[in-house]
Amino acid sequence: MYLFNRSISVNVHSQDLKILRVEGIFIDTHHELCLTLEVDIETYRIVSAQGELRRSPHSDCQETQERIQNLVGINLKKNVRKQILAAVGLKNGCTHITDLTLECVKGVMQATYQLMHKTMEAEQVDELVNQFLAGSCLHYQQH
Repeated sequence: MYLFNRSISVNVHSQDLKILRVEGIFIDTHHELCLTLEVDIETYRIVSAQGELRRSPHSDCQETQERIQNLVGINLKKNVRKQILAAVGLKNGCTHITDLTLECVKGVMQATYQLMHKTMEAEQVDELVNQFLAGSCLHYQQH
């Protein structure tokens, strides 16, 4: 017997090689929320943010969805977690919107690697990926 269940799904679409559209869905035993972000590939800034808390355990949870607009303008190149927490998390926000936003940002980074493979030589991609991920996990530990 399951006592709790959670699923997070993230899909990233390239509209015109200038904007990435990220659609995230967070569903668990108590919550259902969706989030759509658009990210400018050149600046790595969020240029559009929409979302909806479709199901939540408390009536005041609905108030937090208004904070989703605070994601617009976030620079994904530095201090991403801190910026996202300030925009949609902490004591006046929602930890689940924060979690879904962070997963969407991870999706943007993965999609960026796919775009690199379409526009750059493999050696260039490998070099950039190694630089970016240096020290982030066992495989990319610095020697």
